[in-house]
Amino acid sequence: MKTIESLINANKKVYVRMSSDEICRRFYAQAEHEGFTFGGEKPTEKHPSDLIAVLPDKTLCYVGTIGRIAAQSGAENVVVVNGEALFAL
Repeated sequence: MKTIESLINANKKVYVRMSSDEICRRFYAQAEHEGFTFGGEKPTEKHPSDLIAVLPDKTLCYVGTIGRIAAQSGAENVVVVNGEALFAL
């Protein structure tokens, strides 16, 4: 399993796409274990979402309309990771 911290890239916007609430909850648990916060709160206290932004300061964020457009843009400074892939062997 890759660490979520290994996804951080100061030069790229990183988004993690979730295929289900269960995958999102697993992602939140792993993120909390790695020391990430979600707006100053524990990630496991937040509601699941289908797309989460991972910031360089180890903060997680919900993604709004502009972020969703960016995630789908295919721009070279944007990385979208499949949440399930983080837990694959």
